[in-house]
Amino acid sequence: MTKIFEKRRTVDFQGSLDVIAIENVFQLLYYTSLSGKLLLLNPPAKATFYFNGGSLVWGTLHTRQKQLGQRLVELNEITREQLAECLTIHSNRNQQARLGAILKEKGFVRENVLQDSLKAQVKDAFFHVLSWNQGTFAFISNISAEEEIALNERIDHLLLEGIISIDHRDSKNQVQ
Repeated sequence: MTKIFEKRRTVDFQGSLDVIAIENVFQLLYYTSLSGKLLLLNPPAKATFYFNGGSLVWGTLHTRQKQLGQRLVELNEITREQLAECLTIHSNRNQQARLGAILKEKGFVRENVLQDSLKAQVKDAFFHVLSWNQGTFAFISNISAEEEIALNERIDHLLLEGIISIDHRDSKNQVQ
């Protein structure tokens, strides 16, 4: 049964963010407990989010997102040299192995730090798209994320956290 769902590629519903605000799309997925993949396009930006029973389990921006290695360097969890070494290994493996797995394999990062950084990356993507008021969305049900680490966050909590984050960012921008 799972194989059938994985191969499914028809859009269940789609629309314009000019007409339906992104937070309403997220709330619809949450309140109806839908599972699947949400694609967002606001050229040139693109984002993908995965839901399970209405909860956000994974998401990414395909442009302008701070990468995992950069996050870990900024947090002083790894050095630039360690990142460079792991990126070389990643490249030599034809990018088949995930960078996080390589960092763990080399002993450069602990599992909990890796998980926290990946979850922060998903949240940042979510908060970023909350400011989109134009573009399009498409939802395909019953497609699951291939990620090993899941955020599994309630949308209502993320929306509240996102509003606070946006207000904080806007107030910092006004001061500068």
